[in-house]
Formats: sequence, structure tokens, C-alpha cells
Amino acid sequence: MRRIPISTSQENNNIVSCKNCSLSKFCLPRGLNSDEMKILEDAIDKSKKIKKKEYLYTANKQQAAIYAIKSGSIKTYLSSASGSEQILGFHLSGDIVGFDAFYAGKHTCSAQALDDTLVCELSMQNFEKLCQILPSIREEMMHQVGKEIQHDHLAMLTLGQMQTEERLATFLFNLSQRNRARNFSESEFQLTMPRQDLANYLGMAVETLSRTLSNMQKKKIISVQQRGVKILDSEQLRSLSHSSCQ
Repeated sequence: MRRIPISTSQENNNIVSCKNCSLSKFCLPRGLNSDEMKILEDAIDKSKKIKKKEYLYTANKQQAAIYAIKSGSIKTYLSSASGSEQILGFHLSGDIVGFDAFYAGKHTCSAQALDDTLVCELSMQNFEKLCQILPSIREEMMHQVGKEIQHDHLAMLTLGQMQTEERLATFLFNLSQRNRARNFSESEFQLTMPRQDLANYLGMAVETLSRTLSNMQKKKIISVQQRGVKILDSEQLRSLSHSSCQ
């Protein structure tokens, strides 16, 4: 196999390897042999920490890397000239962020940690080198970009065609399914985002979000305590969500 110099992180020796990471199926190409996995391991910095409210990157900044979230959560958003925000998405463990800069080489949005977060970083320099020797890397990135586009389409459907209760149900149901795929609890979880951010993302006022949460509690669909959510009736939640609106 042709060798291309890869920049490595000295801290990687003390971090859980990719092959032993429970989230590897969400961000690693399939079918890598041991030599290819070693090359990939050497290229990734698995020790980048972002404290709550710190930025992973900001809009108009030159792209330095793409990032896989190992723990914690991140919100991405756009800012208007007046300083108001539009939330684009909430990214959890196993998600990859940074694709927004693929077109122009600069980020079009900002990514801010909602809580203390650990990410695996693949620099663009290493990414370009890996694509030359591991074609599956490029294929995996295309798959991830396609997933992002699908997510955006579903978000447009949710915001454009659904009532407030349906929007919230869709968000909670999707979050439940994302947790299930990662072997986390699908029925009981914490909302890492403040209500103001969630209301912004769902296109409603904070008061409307609070009222909708209360109504869903009265119907015994969910139970809410501060940021903790417990799903009491998953079938009713599913019926309200986009899964019944194809």
C-alpha cells in the first residue's frame, strides 16, 4: 500500500481506539483492514475538548477539519446582520459536523457546544491525503453529506407543513430513535438545548413550546421535569410525528 505522510496526535495513545469505540459505526467506513485502520487511527485527533458555550468553529472561518462528536452535543446556527440567530440543528454523539464548508472552504454557520463536548478531529490536510489511499473515506463522507441533506428536507417538512404539536412530537420521536440507534435510552433522556434554542429551531415562541409540552403531558404522551423528558406513550408520539406523514 502506498504510504503518504499523515500528521498524528501524540495524545492518541491514551484515547480509546476507533475500532473499540461504540460510535464507530456512525463515522467510520466499513470493511477496513488492519493496515487501513492503523492509517486512519494515526490521522485522527481523538482528544479535542470543547467546554460548554465554546465554539468548535464560527461562520466565515476557513475550514480546518471535520469533526465527529464523541460525547456531548453541539448546535449549529446562522446569525443575521442584526445579531439574531436561526438554529439549524442539534448534533449529538456519533454525528459529524463541518460539511457546510465543503463548497467554499469557509464555514457558513457557527457550531457551539451545548455542554462539555469531546470530538474526534480529522484535519482537511489529512482528509485529502486519506482520500488518495482510502477511497472508502470519500464514499463515507458522501454518505454523511447525503444524510445531512435528508435531515434538512425533513426539517423543511416539519416546519412548513406541521402544526406546533406535530413539530415537537417529530423532534422528540427523532431524538428517541437517534438514542436507540446509539444504544442509549429511547424513552428517557435529557434535552441539552435550552428551551429558547429548541423553540427557535421548531419555529415557535418559547411560550408556545412550554404550552405544547404541558398539553402533551396532560395527554400522558410525555413527562417533563426541567430538561428531562420521559416518553410515556411512544405510539401516540409516533402518530403525531412525521413518521405518519410521508
